[in-house]
Amino acid sequence: MIFRQYLHSEPIAASYFFGCGGQSTGAIVDPLLEDVDFYIEESKRLGMEISYIFDTHLHADHLSGARLLAEKTGAKYVLHESAQTSFNYYSVKDNDQIILGNVVVDIMHTPGHTPEHISLVVTDKTRGAEPWFVLTGHTLMVGDVGRTELASDVEEGASQLYDSIFNKLVTLDDHIEVYPNQITLKKSEKQIWV
Repeated sequence: MIFRQYLHSEPIAASYFFGCGGQSTGAIVDPLLEDVDFYIEESKRLGMEISYIFDTHLHADHLSGARLLAEKTGAKYVLHESAQTSFNYYSVKDNDQIILGNVVVDIMHTPGHTPEHISLVVTDKTRGAEPWFVLTGHTLMVGDVGRTELASDVEEGASQLYDSIFNKLVTLDDHIEVYPNQITLKKSEKQIWV
C-alpha cells in the first residue's frame, strides 16, 4: 500500500493519498482546492491512478478540491448518501465498501459535525485481514472533536457526535491508527504536528 499524509497550514487541514501500489489505483481524501494540480502531479510521481476522491463531509472551513480533481482525473467523487448538494456524486452509506486493488475502504457514517460525515476504515489485504487505519475527518481530531453547530440542531449534532465517537470509532480495535483531517492548534503554536 502507498499512504501519504499532507499537512496544510493555510487553512489548517490534512489530506491523504492512499491505495494499492501493485494495481496502481488510489484515492484522495479531503483535497484542498488550491492543491488540485499537486495531487495530479503526485499521482504521476507515485505511478497511481486516482480512482476515487472522498470528502469526509461538505467542508465549511476551506474550499474542497474534490469536484475539480474528479473532473480533471475522471475519478468518482464520493460523499455520504445524505449529502444535500446541487451537484452529482458517487453515493455511499454506512458499511459500504470500496475496493482499490488490495486495499479495502469500509465506509463508517459518523454524523455529528455534519449530518453526512463519514470516516474511512482502511485495510491493506497484503498486510493482513484487519484494518490498518481510520481517517476520521472532523469527527475526531488531535486534541478535539468536530463542532456540532454545523448539524441541523446543536443538541441533535452533539448526540450524533457522541454516538459516532463512543459507539463507532472507539469500538475499533486498539491497534488501528487514527488519522484526522484537522488538528487544533494553540495560539502560541507555530508548527503543525500530527
